[in-house]
Amino acid sequence: MTVSRPPNGEMKRKLRLSLATWRRLEPKIDRDRSQLNLRSNLAYWLNGAGHSLLFRLQDASHADALKSATPPPPIFVLGFWRSGTTLLHELLCCDPQFGFPSTYACMNPSHFMLSEARASGLKAQRQHTTRPMDSMSYSWASPQEDEFALLALGAPSPYEALIVPSLMRNVKALVDLRLRTSTEQKRWGDAFRHFLLLLTVQQGKTMVFKSPPHGFKLPQLLSMFPQSRYVLIERNPYEVFASNLKLWGTLLNLYALESSSADEIEQFVLAAYLVHQEAIAEGMIMADARRFACVRYEDLVADPIGQMKRLYGELELGNFESARAPLQEYAAKVAGYSRNRLTLSSAQKKRVEDSWGAMIKAKGYCWPEQYLSLAS
Repeated sequence: MTVSRPPNGEMKRKLRLSLATWRRLEPKIDRDRSQLNLRSNLAYWLNGAGHSLLFRLQDASHADALKSATPPPPIFVLGFWRSGTTLLHELLCCDPQFGFPSTYACMNPSHFMLSEARASGLKAQRQHTTRPMDSMSYSWASPQEDEFALLALGAPSPYEALIVPSLMRNVKALVDLRLRTSTEQKRWGDAFRHFLLLLTVQQGKTMVFKSPPHGFKLPQLLSMFPQSRYVLIERNPYEVFASNLKLWGTLLNLYALESSSADEIEQFVLAAYLVHQEAIAEGMIMADARRFACVRYEDLVADPIGQMKRLYGELELGNFESARAPLQEYAAKVAGYSRNRLTLSSAQKKRVEDSWGAMIKAKGYCWPEQYLSLAS
């Protein structure tokens, strides 16, 4: 079953990549699976050249501030895709003492310092829409995954697979930064630090970052930012699996320049979850227990204020009472959100249990009858 076709005959969406990023990514496209046409290739080249120029202008216009900026240790929200990282991220970002990369900044990292303030005044930029994979509301001002910005700025990223899904065939090579060349590892570190500097100049606050790919890099992050605080969120693995099938199918429909299959997505999710668990386990051994906390998605949904108060205390995030009111306002706003009810086949359920069964049992989870259906 081929899944990477644009809906209703629409053109594929384009991520706003630098020219250097596109030049490194384009040769990775499998010519036997390619859906790249001359028009899309030319658009990526021209847009890439424009974004590269804007990035240099952005840096030049803030050169003095960038040189003098000293970012506080950021806070990292960790968790596999579809584990509830967005909910936890948005709750933390309710606290005015914290800053965050907005959707606008993550999708326009080459010029957000030059354009976001002006763009935020436009009505279209303030309007909310819903995410295609789960109908959650967001706007250009909402907190977003910094991984999109890092990819656009040239960092090696698992999100290369959004454009080139054949990269999912070698899961470890795609998600484990330590398997990249030393040049690529340095490029990732440089891109992340620079994006952090830009955000610090823009907002002057402790940044809260959320990207599921950061879990794969937890050991490296702990080495880079030993004074940071880290929060891991987990969710029922059966739901995580089913929701990931929808997520990756949706994103590949939007962005992929190769054909891909549902089986390929399924195999990737099964393998990537195991690699993520290994990286998290390795990082938890390294982490300072006073700077690392865990929460379950189910507990956060059931008692968002109580769980956030616990996290504030465990991680010493500051005066919780000063954040209580905006947290309560946000919790009330999302209280009516209805989770998608998805379906797995009996064969898919068996494959999940064959691959993840020991972890599911160790975490104390079982089949979530309320949220998943089992096809006959």
